[in-house]
Amino acid sequence: MKKLLTNQTIRDLIHTGAALGAIFLVAALGFYKCPLDFVFGIPCPMCGITRALLSVFRGDFGKAFYYHPLWPLFPLAVILYVLYSLRIIRVSRRFADGICLVLCVLLCGCFAARHYLGSPVVRVHFGTSLLGRIVEYLRFAGLMH
Repeated sequence: MKKLLTNQTIRDLIHTGAALGAIFLVAALGFYKCPLDFVFGIPCPMCGITRALLSVFRGDFGKAFYYHPLWPLFPLAVILYVLYSLRIIRVSRRFADGICLVLCVLLCGCFAARHYLGSPVVRVHFGTSLLGRIVEYLRFAGLMH
């Protein structure tokens, strides 16, 4: 009989759970800021997912959809990953790659639509980013024109 839980599978699940737990703990405490948004002032296609999931945990589904309309895909992806890691479901590498490609296309399409519709969640704000503040400081100091 084939062993369902190998040591590697258990380690992978522990690492995934620890990483997700750490991300949500930091986000719940208000310390988290997306690195891309913080440095460049440009949100990414997943911008709002953390806030959406925190809203779900608070029971505010309307706000969750406001922060990111595709938030339901992420708990589903985690569940599928766990089931795949436990070898409860089996899919080919090609099928998994196809699912990832579809998810990326959906995220990018949603991101473009939210920009087009003027969602404040994905607003570009270069001036308040780290890079924007550095450029402004260099201009102020006369080191950049």
